[in-house]
Amino acid sequence: MTEVLDQDEKNLIVRGFTSMVLGRYFDKKIITAQRQGLVGFYTPMMGQEATQAGAAMALSKEDSVYGYYRDVTMLIYLGHPIEKIFDQIMGNAEDSAKGRQMPSHYSAKEINFMSVPSPVATNLPLAVGAAYAKKYRKQEGIVITTFGDGGTSTPDFHAAMNFAAVFDLPVVFLCENNGWAISLPVEKQTKAEIYKKAEAYGMKGVYVDGNDFIKTYRTVKDAVEYARSGNPILVEARSYRMGPHSTSDDPSKYRKNEVQENSDLDPLVIAEKLMISGGYLNQAEIDKIKDESKKMIDEKFEERLKIPAPDPETMFDDVYSEITWAIEEERGEILRR
Repeated sequence: MTEVLDQDEKNLIVRGFTSMVLGRYFDKKIITAQRQGLVGFYTPMMGQEATQAGAAMALSKEDSVYGYYRDVTMLIYLGHPIEKIFDQIMGNAEDSAKGRQMPSHYSAKEINFMSVPSPVATNLPLAVGAAYAKKYRKQEGIVITTFGDGGTSTPDFHAAMNFAAVFDLPVVFLCENNGWAISLPVEKQTKAEIYKKAEAYGMKGVYVDGNDFIKTYRTVKDAVEYARSGNPILVEARSYRMGPHSTSDDPSKYRKNEVQENSDLDPLVIAEKLMISGGYLNQAEIDKIKDESKKMIDEKFEERLKIPAPDPETMFDDVYSEITWAIEEERGEILRR
């Protein structure tokens, strides 16, 4: 039985659970919308909600996140408006990137969530550079960077880990090990257990059950505190990618889905049991959270769907701090058409 320590922790855990529920409904809504031709592309995160909620719960406002393209639940927990996540995927006129970025490549400056790059694990060296800057400038906060299990087989992973260890940087490497590097199972792309890879760089590595968001929270919280003292650390959180790699992928071609939604292995089912056994919520309160979350997701999606595409002229915004003669000339040509 999970012990309730105080009201603050209870509120934290209920908020974490709520963000998981919102993330699940968001995921299902966008997948359905993509199949209907309403959005072009999406990278689902169903099955990884507990890892993301638990990690986000451990962060403070001065911490920075260099995430990857599945971290919707993390964004939700950290307070990024759901409508803004919809805007980014739709690439509409309210999208902060003005429709220029690929869907699922989020950025949220107000919560220190840096822009997601496409190539696997290229966010890791960027995170390490940011951690170096924090240390050099004597700034508060750590950097956490997230990536999949396949990312640990890339050169960027090794370079980032080595640099962080050599310079004693305040960075947490969080591997969201969902068992699959697109269509390749983890055991066929790396021999070592992922958290043990930290040893090669003189770093600490820890493992946590990424399907239990309370355990993940406490493990990542310890890792964050460890990193605040200038100790980089690798955390491996194991879960299972219940959906496809992306909406362009057909996982039935290469696997049987070992974890089904609403089964005992579903992280949301596990979370519900934790809520009840720990005394955080009763079944009626859980059902209310589900109903309100689904309603919110449905309403906000329909609202954002009505927003038009960005004005073509916005392609000239944010290119240079001051408009050059060449851009002015190109803009004039477009406006005359």
